[in-house]
Amino acid sequence: MDAQVAVVGAGPYGLSVAAHLRHRGIETAVFGRPLDTWAHHMPAGMLLKSDGFASSLDAPVPGWRLADYCREHGIPYGGREHRVVLDDFVAYGTAFQQALVPDLDQQLVTGLAGGDDGFTLTLDDGSRRTARRVVVAVGVTHFAVVPRQLDGLGEHASHSGDHRHVDRFAGRRVAVLGAGSSAVETAAALLRVGAQVHLVTRRAELPFWGRPADREPTWRERLRTPSSGLGPGWRQKACEDLPDVFRLMPADTRLRVVQNFLGPASGWWLKDEVLGGADVVTRTELRRAALVGDQVELELERGDAGEHRLVVDHVIAATGYRGDLDRLAFLDDGLRSSIARVGAMPALSATFESSVPGLSFTGPVAAGSFGPLMRFMVGAEFAAPRIAGHLGRAARRTQATATRAA
Repeated sequence: MDAQVAVVGAGPYGLSVAAHLRHRGIETAVFGRPLDTWAHHMPAGMLLKSDGFASSLDAPVPGWRLADYCREHGIPYGGREHRVVLDDFVAYGTAFQQALVPDLDQQLVTGLAGGDDGFTLTLDDGSRRTARRVVVAVGVTHFAVVPRQLDGLGEHASHSGDHRHVDRFAGRRVAVLGAGSSAVETAAALLRVGAQVHLVTRRAELPFWGRPADREPTWRERLRTPSSGLGPGWRQKACEDLPDVFRLMPADTRLRVVQNFLGPASGWWLKDEVLGGADVVTRTELRRAALVGDQVELELERGDAGEHRLVVDHVIAATGYRGDLDRLAFLDDGLRSSIARVGAMPALSATFESSVPGLSFTGPVAAGSFGPLMRFMVGAEFAAPRIAGHLGRAARRTQATATRAA
């Protein structure tokens, strides 16, 4: 075996799991581009939705919280007036990787197959590696949702996750589909480069968080609306604190909670910019899209005005992400078909192991088992030590068996 454990993915979950495994002395190979989703698939200059205290990777040793990094580098942190800047988070995550997972292999895994003695991973250069156990910790870019109405538009349509920079849309007409933070962040970025933006949503209005008060909450306010890494409120706190309870709930209940948890909403700091600069088209469904020359004609249906047509140069679907095993193209068909599911996601044990022995999943695709917590960065604080503890015990059992056999 090339490694006891292979970790597929080098985002917050993958790096956190790898750091814990290595701290336990487990031979671990880690594959993926570090912080790829954050560094290449989110608008440059954006502010993170999550609070600073909930935006850390999880390390097995002290000194690697985001707060530690900001303090060391003189970056404003904490308080209601300081949001986490994307570039600062990427720099922090990169420092974490270089210190705690220094021999990361930045090749992508293009194939993963199981066997009698473990797993074989095929890398994008055609080479192969083997591992006794595998942790799949890929990010949301594998799970982008694009409305089927945009099929066939080719280069005239894209997903919001395709755009780190939007300079090429300067002076062009762009339709953005969606109502959540991805849609609003994308619209804001487009407005800044001089694009004409049409923000199309099915909702009656764009939802924004209210600006926090300039004072600390009273004890009564904290009791009524407690803080959590998923946002303020008892529902959010329960999802953060009780993922093991969530896993024991009926499958259909779990899926319903994951689907409906925290509907679309954006930061208050974008409200005036987007509402003042974009053409916001509410209560509107996309019925059809077609190429007309070098432009896209959208056939829309407005709840209060009937059919409406909009002609643009490009359409960006800011329509989110949905965990789905079938979207993980690197999984061998035989391996994929062996994995028991909760909806489209893998059914996982209390230690994140799937029905295929030795194959674990974490991150967004684990939400079907452990709930909305897995869709947030703060979930790594729960997942990484548990996965590493389980794999550490398994490695010791394997070593003890080998020793007795010798």
